[in-house]
This record gives sequence, C-alpha cells and structure tokens, in this order.
Amino acid sequence: MNTTGVELKFLGSGVNWMPLCGQLALWLGGYYSVLGAGARVSVTAIEPGRSIFDGCHAVAAGDYHAAITTPSWIGRLAATGVQPFREPLPLRAIANFPHNDRMVFAVRAATGIRSFEDIRDRKYPLRVSTTLLETNHPASWCAEEVMKAYGFGFADIESWGGKVLRDRPRMLSGGGAAVSEDFDAIFDEAIMTLRWKKLTAEHDLIFLPVADTILQRLSQQGWQRGVLSKGLFRGIDRDIPTLDFSGWLMYCAEALDDDLAYYIVMAIDEQKEAINRVMDRPGSGLTGKIDMRELARDLPIPLHPGAERYYREKGYL
Repeated sequence: MNTTGVELKFLGSGVNWMPLCGQLALWLGGYYSVLGAGARVSVTAIEPGRSIFDGCHAVAAGDYHAAITTPSWIGRLAATGVQPFREPLPLRAIANFPHNDRMVFAVRAATGIRSFEDIRDRKYPLRVSTTLLETNHPASWCAEEVMKAYGFGFADIESWGGKVLRDRPRMLSGGGAAVSEDFDAIFDEAIMTLRWKKLTAEHDLIFLPVADTILQRLSQQGWQRGVLSKGLFRGIDRDIPTLDFSGWLMYCAEALDDDLAYYIVMAIDEQKEAINRVMDRPGSGLTGKIDMRELARDLPIPLHPGAERYYREKGYL
C-alpha cells in the first residue's frame, strides 16, 4: 500500500488506552516513520465506557483504523453478532494486551445478603456503586445481565427504594473516599485498581458467587467465566465464581490494508519498552509487561493477516 498522506486513526479512550495508543502514534508519526510522506496519526478519545461497544461499530464502519475493547471476549460477541450486537461485525485482532481482571459483585456484610437470591427475595433497596448506566459500560451491562438471570435488575432495585450511585470515577484516585459512605454494594470490575484495595481494607464485604448454570449459559454465548481466587482481597476466604474481565483487545476491520495492520504491530514492537514505562504506575490496567510472543495468542477473534505476517516474520508465532 502507498501510505503517502494516509491519516491513521486510533480510538484510545481513557487514562490507560490514550497513553498506550499515544506511544504508537508518536512512533508511527515520528521522525523515522515507516509511513509515507505527509502521513498523519491521531488518537481520539470518547467516553471510555461507551467506546468499548461503540468502538466496534465505528471501526467496522471505517471511522477508525484500530481501537481497544475490554474484556477481550467483547470482540467475540461483536464478531459473531451476539447481544448486545445485532449482527456480526467484520473485525480482526491486532494484539491482546495483558490485563488480568474480573467482575466483582460485593455487598456489605452488615446487609445480611449472601446471594443474588437474597437481593431478589428480600427486595433489598441496595445503594449500588457501579459504572454509569447511560454509557452502557461493560461492567454495568454485565451486572444487569447477571441480575436479569436471577429475575431482577437495576430498575427493580430502584423501585424497591435503592439507588445507583454515581461515584465510580473515584477508583482512579489513590486518595479520598473510594465510594460513597452509605453504599451497600459494589458491582464493578478493575480489580487491579487502588479503589478495590482501599474498599476491601476499610469495609467488611461479602463477595457474591455467580451460579454455575448462569455462567455456563453465558459461556455458550461467548462470555468468559472466571474466578476471584481465595485471598485476592480481604474477605475472600474461598474461590468465588464470576465473569472474567481480562484482556485489552486491540482490533481493526477485516478490510484494513495489510500493510497498515503490519505497521501497527511493528509500532507495538518498537514501542513496547516505552509503553511498559508509561504504564508502570500503581493501579495501571496493564497487569504485565508487553511480550510480543504472547500478544497474538488465545485471541477471541482471528488475527488480521497483516498483523499475523509481522508476528511470523519476527518469530513471535
């Protein structure tokens, strides 16, 4: 492909993906760029939660060349057209960055709640901290789908006198309260953040397991089951079955030119140490160093041929 004058566009929302994609943009648009004369590289941010699902549609439509979603199995739902996607989207993988995460359903021990059935049967007016419902963030979307499997949802909780709290952004800060003091429950992900360390140190929490029958049904739809391992946080005295929320899947459209996909992987390879340094901070979502031999393994969707060509040429696959 003649890349002269090309404008390569990344969708890289949030405090983690913006610096990651920014390092790629700096290299691809820098002094010794492999792209042709006059090429430009940009990184766009939209509301982070919304970008996880909406980005799949935008990339498939050609609005961006590459984007990131999480958990990585969201890419599988998009490519196969499983809810919340209405039809299969022609997406291909570029890389799957290390992000070890789980969905957590935790309630204050003082509520007496020990299961989702307790919430439903007692019609408990929970004050729930979760992601903003209006953005359709995968954490609140996941929570809603799990609760629906038990016969209730956020609307029911609010009808019982409960409330969905709007305080999730506090997870990004190491200081101040991690949640509103009158919370009853936290249904959220991002277990590597300072917020969860603070919450579990300061409050007595019960961690609700998701029933095997529900996990099995969701797995058949393309979701990924996971475990909160015993001892992960104070209060987890046994393995708790839940949903896996791991992986930052960088993806592109199936129609992306092979050379552009190749150059994006080249940029990751060239900038891996810079990305590792930028992401080396407490609570970072990148939970391991970038290893090129791991980025293209166990993918939820097929690799783009151009990306695969780079991995194979370098002996990474």
